[in-house]
Amino acid sequence: MRGAVRVEQASPGQPYDFVVHVRSIPDIKYNPLVREDRRRMALALVKQQCSLGRVVGEEKRITEIWGITSSPPDYVVLVSCARKLRQGRPA
Repeated sequence: MRGAVRVEQASPGQPYDFVVHVRSIPDIKYNPLVREDRRRMALALVKQQCSLGRVVGEEKRITEIWGITSSPPDYVVLVSCARKLRQGRPA
């Protein structure tokens, strides 16, 4: 499902909670080439599950096959939720 917007739960042990695949096609008030737009969309998509989310990383996945297809890259934003204290240390 290349280019689809979706939210996935991160694998256990990762330093983030959600893997958010954001739109790769521009829209009104959204440009996937602008980092802040991608981050805003990712946080909005996980707001109900993670009201205090913060972006901890991003990935740009090139989906083009040189000489055969031309397509925009897929953008993935990694979001972490605020955690309670663990083993006496802040999250």
